[in-house]
Amino acid sequence: MRHGYRQWVPRSACFCARPTRRQNNCSYSTESTDATTQHPPAAVPNPERLSRTDAGFLALEDRRGLHMHAGCVLVFDGLAPDLAQLTERIRSRLDRVPRYGRNAVATGPCPGAAVWVDAPRLSLERHVRHTALPGAADPLELAQLAARVFSARIDRGKPLWELWLVERLAGERFALISKVHHALIDGEANRDLVSLLFDGETDAPGAGWPSASVARPEPSRGRLLAERLTGCPSGPREALETVRTLAARTREELAWRDLDPLARVGAPPRSRLNTPVGPDRRYAWVEVGLGHLRKARQRLGGTVNDAVLTAVAGALGRYLRAHGEDTDGLLLRALVPLADAGSGRLIATYVPLAVGIEDPRRRHAEISRALDGLRSSGRAVAVEVLLESDGFAAPTVISQAARLQARQHAFNVAVTNIPGPRGARRLLGRELRSIYPALPLARNQALSVALVSYAGRLCFGLLADWDALPDLDLLAGQLEQSLAELVKGSRAKRAREQP
Repeated sequence: MRHGYRQWVPRSACFCARPTRRQNNCSYSTESTDATTQHPPAAVPNPERLSRTDAGFLALEDRRGLHMHAGCVLVFDGLAPDLAQLTERIRSRLDRVPRYGRNAVATGPCPGAAVWVDAPRLSLERHVRHTALPGAADPLELAQLAARVFSARIDRGKPLWELWLVERLAGERFALISKVHHALIDGEANRDLVSLLFDGETDAPGAGWPSASVARPEPSRGRLLAERLTGCPSGPREALETVRTLAARTREELAWRDLDPLARVGAPPRSRLNTPVGPDRRYAWVEVGLGHLRKARQRLGGTVNDAVLTAVAGALGRYLRAHGEDTDGLLLRALVPLADAGSGRLIATYVPLAVGIEDPRRRHAEISRALDGLRSSGRAVAVEVLLESDGFAAPTVISQAARLQARQHAFNVAVTNIPGPRGARRLLGRELRSIYPALPLARNQALSVALVSYAGRLCFGLLADWDALPDLDLLAGQLEQSLAELVKGSRAKRAREQP
């Protein structure tokens, strides 16, 4: 089944950072329990600096207006929990994700000049939003709401995350929409809060706020001035490194004004998928049984990831041809995060997508052959090997993939296959039905495709620029068709092989 935009929604329907009490037929409630927490006294004199990479994400968001947040939509069976229950569950987990209570404060213009400090007052009502769709809303309306949420930049004046509780879905269901900034999660020491909210996670002791031994209070003006001085180059070597960093950024800015200058250094093929993006987003999803793709893998060879890329390439080919583009011999370049065989961390790889090949078996053979060399080297493996793990790491992996994508340039589309738990998860007794990821867009990248495996299903999330792909629902339908023909093609091959 698939859900997404089926009609043009006026720009006036785009989500705003400060919605009115009634907007787009949705009711926004400010009602919540008192979730304001005072900080303990400061015990650590020196604030924690943001890494150069994380500070770069904040700077890139300022310079280019790109959204540097990842997200996901989680759909649950049953009536929505009381907001007070959800808030209490969140508060009980906060001490396990300290950055969710910290602000990123700039200390100067130099690269990496920012620190994490505890928010003066953590008001969960500023982060946990409560809304209800009109009547028994269908999935299309939920997808539209999610698109509006993903279209809004996270307020820098508070910790960089939001969680929306959405009531009144059809079939007595509710949803959570999660949004978190790249800088908040690195996938190692810092995890995603959503991963910790499910039943069975042990409640950590305490009131839910980081203990005094790890608190990062807001520095005084004198401390910030000192940070500005110590954060800037203090010697010839560091000054040279700063100049090199700024020069590289300048070259990058000049190169990305047009794709032509990159042709000499491996620019991706020209495509309607690669155009400057604005702030507004469209969102759609597709769902398929994981067993179907595993059967296709058994008949066609390769991995489930090969089958996924084959289906995505087929959908993109159909979409481009539907818009009058010639796809004969066209190889779009996909950025596909794979797992490092040694460390297990994600690494960025480029995979050619033969979108001009309409036969799914031939298309699968081309994609699988391209990946065989990488697999045989032993350097990287598909992230799907992590399916043996039954943890709920999907939001964290989404953020890791987004971090990789933000540092890459020469690709047409990002496709990320994210492992999820094999068994069902529950939140306050309500069973999680589906999780649809949202991988943010990079510069000049109008479409991202991410999928999560969960409880025997693959859930695809398609995020697109509002103007570049006004018919995102058409692409979602073509992806659904491409998945179906891939399974059908594997069955046909099995029938021919039988005596």
